Amino acid sequence: MDFRKELVQIVEKSGAHSAWSVKHCFRVYHLSKELSSHLTLDDEVLYAAAMLHDTGKSPAYALKNMDHALRSKGVTANLLPQMSYPSEKISLVLDAVENHMYYSEPGRSDEAVYLREADILDNLGNIGLMRLFSIVGQDDLIQTPEDAIERARLFADALPDKVSTKAGKRLAIKRREETLRFLSGIKRQTLEYAWL
Repeated sequence: MDFRKELVQIVEKSGAHSAWSVKHCFRVYHLSKELSSHLTLDDEVLYAAAMLHDTGKSPAYALKNMDHALRSKGVTANLLPQMSYPSEKISLVLDAVENHMYYSEPGRSDEAVYLREADILDNLGNIGLMRLFSIVGQDDLIQTPEDAIERARLFADALPDKVSTKAGKRLAIKRREETLRFLSGIKRQTLEYAWL
């Protein structure tokens, strides 16, 4: 079986919440390609990293009290050698997976940089808001709609500064504005969140 199909099946069978499911992985993969269209990235590396970057969050692989990026790296290190994946590219995938979070420094390769950018941007704007509200009550940090609003506000303030490429910065500004428009509207329509 083609490694791309295998990776999709792994994510689909992992029990991942829709916020981190295969659709999130596809968005990250395609946005990485869009942001880096002026470069030639290794598509096999980018695809594998995009598919596996959040596996450490899924019920099939998560470990309590372990950072999901590190867990995802471990899962990836175990899975890729068992597949028809080129062994000489595994270290590049591992670097991208380990360093995909906004609180990490970007990885060493262009693939790692653009994967991280796309993942950060998937937490902003309309799609980021949808993802936040989809995990209310299912995430330790987001137990209520008010928690989701606070996290959206924090993301709007902090995440654009975590993006480093020109294309990423342009999109971060647009998605931040989408988030702020939403928050402003919700505030007006709920008597400053009292009726949320």
